[in-house]
Amino acid sequence: MELNQLAAEEQIALVALLEFVIESDGRVSEDEADRIDAVVAAIGEDAYRRAAAEVDRRFEGEDGLRAFLPTITRQAARDLIYGIVLEAATSDAVDAHESEMLEWVASVWRISTQLDESEP
Repeated sequence: MELNQLAAEEQIALVALLEFVIESDGRVSEDEADRIDAVVAAIGEDAYRRAAAEVDRRFEGEDGLRAFLPTITRQAARDLIYGIVLEAATSDAVDAHESEMLEWVASVWRISTQLDESEP
């Protein structure tokens, strides 16, 4: 599955989670900005703006996001979104709040995560 195949609700989930992990430390690193640019290029600027506007309109806090995320049901979309968000989160130090959200999403979305033991 490719980013441009995500449905509107899936795009909203992607943008909401990206905003969550990128804004959690209060600054946007160059690597994080590059990841956002790649998402914008893949889904289109208009689609990204619509999704970002919906995120702002729908989710006043983390509780709303947590209530929404289980409504994303296509496993291929879940896997893709999680992978993109995980890459963005690990582009700099992952704080405890980000880590807890990522673990929760992995659990709710039934995504198996494991570290590559072969890497130093």
